[in-house]
Amino acid sequence: MSEQTLAEADIDAVEETVAEPEPVEQENVAPAPKMPPKRRSSGRSRSGPKSSKPSVRRIADKAEQIARADEDTRELAAGLAGARSAGIADLTTAVMEAKKSPVDTAIADLSGVQSGSVPEATVHLVGMGRSELLALVDLVGAISEAELPEKVPAKSTEAALALVEPVRAAQVDQDALAQIQELLSK
Repeated sequence: MSEQTLAEADIDAVEETVAEPEPVEQENVAPAPKMPPKRRSSGRSRSGPKSSKPSVRRIADKAEQIARADEDTRELAAGLAGARSAGIADLTTAVMEAKKSPVDTAIADLSGVQSGSVPEATVHLVGMGRSELLALVDLVGAISEAELPEKVPAKSTEAALALVEPVRAAQVDQDALAQIQELLSK
């Protein structure tokens, strides 16, 4: 079939569907009460898609921000975010897919340990999971000059006792903390 034949067939089909209906004779029929037309749910919202996925523009902006960061900052961010590598694509993916910023949890833990007394800080550290302890150690090690143990003990009580004093005494570089926090935010 040629394009012209398709176009003529389309026009004929439209003309057939637009033809006026034949009049129907009405015999003593009471008018039907006016009911509002029923809506059919198609299962989709008519207000447009409400996607929780970040926009392409936000992802591109985050990738550019990550590309501008130095390698050490990207390594720390990758460790905190659980990225496969410190590469721009892996780190951007990890940051944008995260439900919440991993650095926020580590900062909250750091604040809790530094603001409490030694017993309170120790209890806080004991209550933390292994991955949270490692994230806290990574963060404190990267943004302060604190003398942290090379290896965090496996037992939570031993880890808490080994970390409580160095984490409480750590003098945090607020600029570095702000930079890593911005890098790991959506």
